Amino acid sequence: MSYRVVEIFKEISKIPRCSKHCKRIIRFICEWANNDGFKCRLDDYGNVVVNIPATKGFENKPSFALQGHMDMVCVKDENSNHDFNEDPIEVLERNGWLIANGTTLGADDGVALAIGMALAEDESKPHPELELVFTADEEIGLVGAVHLKDKFVKSKKLINIDSEKEGVFVIGCAGGEDIDLSFPVKRQARRFSEAYRVVVSGLKGGHSGTEINHNRANAIKLLNEILDRSFSSVELVELNGGKARNAIPDFAEAVIFTDTVDEVKSIAKSVENYALPLFAGEENLSIEVEKAETEMDIVHRDDFRRIVDLINKLPHGVYKMYDDETPKISNNLAVVELSVNGFKLFSNQRSLTEEGLDKICSIVEEIGRELSCDINRHSRYPSWTPKNNSKLLENAKRTFVNMFSREPMVKVIHAGLECGIFVSKLPKDVEMISIGPNMEDIHSPKERLDIDSLVRTYELVCELVKS
Repeated sequence: MSYRVVEIFKEISKIPRCSKHCKRIIRFICEWANNDGFKCRLDDYGNVVVNIPATKGFENKPSFALQGHMDMVCVKDENSNHDFNEDPIEVLERNGWLIANGTTLGADDGVALAIGMALAEDESKPHPELELVFTADEEIGLVGAVHLKDKFVKSKKLINIDSEKEGVFVIGCAGGEDIDLSFPVKRQARRFSEAYRVVVSGLKGGHSGTEINHNRANAIKLLNEILDRSFSSVELVELNGGKARNAIPDFAEAVIFTDTVDEVKSIAKSVENYALPLFAGEENLSIEVEKAETEMDIVHRDDFRRIVDLINKLPHGVYKMYDDETPKISNNLAVVELSVNGFKLFSNQRSLTEEGLDKICSIVEEIGRELSCDINRHSRYPSWTPKNNSKLLENAKRTFVNMFSREPMVKVIHAGLECGIFVSKLPKDVEMISIGPNMEDIHSPKERLDIDSLVRTYELVCELVKS
């Protein structure tokens, strides 16, 4: 019966569910609930709570919440034709792992939905009343959790199933905020005659919370280095890079005009040669300069210079460490978009403390002001402060040892979790932990999920709600 959790995950993967597009997954969950005789409740934003009655003998036990988010980060390989609004995720099994075909898999956080639904279906698993709490739009700033109605969930114990390492119990996380920098750009007639596309690709990318300290290259930064070094001999037409605020940019491209393409190619090769040893594990980095066609006018030289300086000056990566493994403060220079009339840059800041978050945000703001950008700070969410006397945590540790004969790791993480928001939404004495199966390279097309680990995590959750 345990492998039903894998079947449900594959069923969920057939349903398009990018952030801001959760209607179909909401409908799927509520239809499943109604068919099985469970009560499905929606709030005004689209967060879902499914109430699962207690099994025999557990009717008088306190209710228990299992929580995850419905949306996923939708990122694909540059050569993929996948339509996230219509196409199902093509889930493949490879050597004990689930992967997708050229796209993100959506294990973050489809596993939470699958575990909760599988447990509700399994009549052999005893449990108290369960509240399956599935939030919308987590990946774009924990928006669903922010809009969750107070007391919409009554449970005083909650397991968030949104972590990526089996045997790790998360008891605290970073808070975060987004900053958008923008300014209008002028266009002018070009002087040079030949158009070329400069493409940086093949990078690992990844989650800006869990992998920002893994020394991964930023495609936008590398491309900007090429534009900066060749500034006097190129004219900028187009510039785009990155795919999501919380994903490290693995792809960026620019269209330029130049009459000295060999010089540009030489600079591109030089940037590639210095980046390969600097960023360990980025052996698939590729920088190509290829012929292009465009009728657009070029960006005015002053605005071109401002774009290059802004990307140069903005920090990317870890600003300060919390311990040997966990960042305390970071900034992800995430997305750049150059339109006909304007330039936009989107960044995501994280910190384990409110003071640290203010610090990194003020640095980004100051650079934006220096270069006369319009500045928009938004989507702030709080950090989650650990509870040292949690009975839920102690029981979880004891249960894990009994099941797997090893001690779990207890830690604070740099990624953002909805638990920080739930502190103010749930009963005051709520206790929470976050767990999950082994996943790798989430928020990237290389994302994969360990099948056996998913099954073990499901069994662990079953034991936790039972005990």
